[in-house]
Amino acid sequence: MLTERLVLRPTAPVDVERAIEIRSNHEVARNLASATFPPDIEKMTNWFAGHAEEWRTGFAYRLAIILDGHLIGICDVFDVSEGQGEIGYWLDQAVWGRGFGLEAAERLVRFAVEDVGPTSLRAGCADDNVASAAILMRLGFTRLEDVRIFSRSRSEEIVQRRFRLAV
Repeated sequence: MLTERLVLRPTAPVDVERAIEIRSNHEVARNLASATFPPDIEKMTNWFAGHAEEWRTGFAYRLAIILDGHLIGICDVFDVSEGQGEIGYWLDQAVWGRGFGLEAAERLVRFAVEDVGPTSLRAGCADDNVASAAILMRLGFTRLEDVRIFSRSRSEEIVQRRFRLAV
């Protein structure tokens, strides 16, 4: 899948080393509530190893975000069931602020709508992740509620903003 500047392709086990490098930056990891910090190499390796099976069963679609031949992040549609799914994305801090998150998320939503076929998509972000909330709002997501959850990456409870997009 192509965007103006990016290639989105299914992840592969070869991506795990670069993904670990990106996730080893606490500024990236802190925005991922279920991520461990530092990343657990074995768990991430196993997670990547299971992506092809998730894709085959239709449970999740994990995509590598590629810029100029280099992995800069991951985006996905996951928890797909009963006409619903959730989206997520994370990028290398070195490329923040250049519109790649919005570009990848726009293409991800288009993929979800056209190829996965849910009737609605969910998303969430920490209440202090202003950039991610702005991306979701630009994509047409509606803010539903704020909930308190435990963030593994921060080792504390945070407020997560929950969003929904009817497709």
